[in-house]
Amino acid sequence: MKEPIENRKIKVALVGAGRISKNHFDSIEKYAQDLELVGICDADSTVLEKVSAERNAPGFRDLSEMLSKSKPDVVSVCGPSGLHPDHAMHALKAGCHVITEKPMATRLEDGRRMVQLADELDLHLFVVKQNRRNATLQLLKNAVEADRFGPIYMVNINVFWTRPQEYYDMSPWRGTWELDGGAF
Repeated sequence: MKEPIENRKIKVALVGAGRISKNHFDSIEKYAQDLELVGICDADSTVLEKVSAERNAPGFRDLSEMLSKSKPDVVSVCGPSGLHPDHAMHALKAGCHVITEKPMATRLEDGRRMVQLADELDLHLFVVKQNRRNATLQLLKNAVEADRFGPIYMVNINVFWTRPQEYYDMSPWRGTWELDGGAF
């Protein structure tokens, strides 16, 4: 395991400056007393230039270059879903802990390889769970922990989330088998 980071900020780099990256940037900004954004990587030079200027961080079109020049402790993987395994494993091989957006992979074997590599290198691999702090889920969790319902023998949950066509129209990779695992 890497030595604990003490007496300095944790250096964070981000790959994939699209829609979901705003949440990651906002979290880095919120915890600026402990985190420092040291690099942003995106293949789209227009997006990269805009986001780098907005976030006052160096921009890179090449992941290897970003990793070698910015030397992050943690890499936040926010690109197209089908690229998560490659980006995460690249960062792990560079000695970085990884926070990856969901899905961690679109193929089971890729997910297994990611976990195996993180284990071999004794690095952390974390998949974003964006609803763990959802107010409704927290109320339910607290009620269960308080034994409000008594013994629970079965649970059936339906989640009615949808993605409108506009979501898929935002980026050409969305909904594709290769980079997004398909769509319903």
